[in-house]
Amino acid sequence: MKKRLFLFTPVLALSLSSCGIGNHHDISEYIAKEINYKSNFRILQLTDVHLADKDDQNLQFKFMDLTINDAHPDMIIVTGDLFTIASKSTAKRLFSYLDSKNVPWTVTFGNHDEQCFFSVDWMTSYLNNYGSNCVFKDIQDDDVHGNANFAINLKKDGKTFEQLIIMDTNRYDFGHGFGYDHVKDNQIKWYESLVDYTTTANGGLTESLMFYHIPLPEIDNAWDEAHNADGTTNVHYQYGEKREKTCPPDYNSGFFDKIVAKGSTKAMFFGHDHINDFRVEYKGVVFSYGIKATDRLYNDKDMIGGQVIILHDDHSLSYEQIRHNYKEVL
Repeated sequence: MKKRLFLFTPVLALSLSSCGIGNHHDISEYIAKEINYKSNFRILQLTDVHLADKDDQNLQFKFMDLTINDAHPDMIIVTGDLFTIASKSTAKRLFSYLDSKNVPWTVTFGNHDEQCFFSVDWMTSYLNNYGSNCVFKDIQDDDVHGNANFAINLKKDGKTFEQLIIMDTNRYDFGHGFGYDHVKDNQIKWYESLVDYTTTANGGLTESLMFYHIPLPEIDNAWDEAHNADGTTNVHYQYGEKREKTCPPDYNSGFFDKIVAKGSTKAMFFGHDHINDFRVEYKGVVFSYGIKATDRLYNDKDMIGGQVIILHDDHSLSYEQIRHNYKEVL
């Protein structure tokens, strides 16, 4: 999503998401599901689908089939901007498509997901009750901002081997210069409580991976320092290109500092900027763009597909970049 490119619809005022002003819930309630870990666990990250009513949806699904078939995923996670100018029938069709792949799947939301003919609250409720292969859980009456804050535990030998943390980086900020929104203080406290709870329940610090939509403000420092590092610092370029200006929120709520301090999350995966695909390790945490899943809105034709994150038995990660061209399905 290019900086300051906003698309509004007449239903935007009806599409505001939960504001985190409700009831307090025990942190254990935010565990969506426990899934058995298997060696070389393959997570396919799709991002920025931007499906709309006006699209040739059959074509888009055929194109995504190319990526999914190549990925052989054990799980699919879509990191936001699922829709733009879409109706409930389009939303239901995308979710049915994901469910048809017969692997666990989940989503978080992006800034464009409120620019539809339904509210993000409706979508949250629909996914909460979806069942089947969907692994989604948001507590809608809670005191945590956003519509997608939960965790999925990968289990091995009776313990949580790795925790997958899904977070909502929210949508637009109308109070700090009309830009992209940021992770709120109550979400940071929620994250800290989740890590502490899992550490206690698991008998030790548990490593985690995080999935969200809008990159954190430190993304620019990560890129710049990685390209000026002398090899002696804990900043390392790993992969990919920066083809456009990054679009984090202007306001820094200190979330990344908390992530570093807690020591659990070793990698974070996001989208939002359609023609960036780079991966950088910064202060011990990997920042990683996904690859745009479709050609909807702006794109580079050689940067469409998906990213596979492979989790190994020693908690290390490896990656596969999957790219396709629409000529393959036309």
